[in-house]
Amino acid sequence: EGLRFAVSIDEHSPQIVSMVQKENQKEWVKHVSDNINIQKTTLWIATPGIHTLKFWRVDPGVVLQKIVMDFGGLKSSYLGPPESYQF
Repeated sequence: EGLRFAVSIDEHSPQIVSMVQKENQKEWVKHVSDNINIQKTTLWIATPGIHTLKFWRVDPGVVLQKIVMDFGGLKSSYLGPPESYQF
């Protein structure tokens, strides 16, 4: 299964993400050359307002560097957008 982590919103059940699931040779080469493994997952928020994003390291060796949340309109960029302090 490779290295795994889990994410959830508020009190919902964690969604486990494998960092190497469905990875092909081209993706592996990109992860190695960029020294980063970008993973995408979709979480649903049922109501507007303030919510809590939770992150769990399921396997040892997982290092979290950045979380990017796209609520629509996120422009493509190399290694993600710059840090935002807006809440």
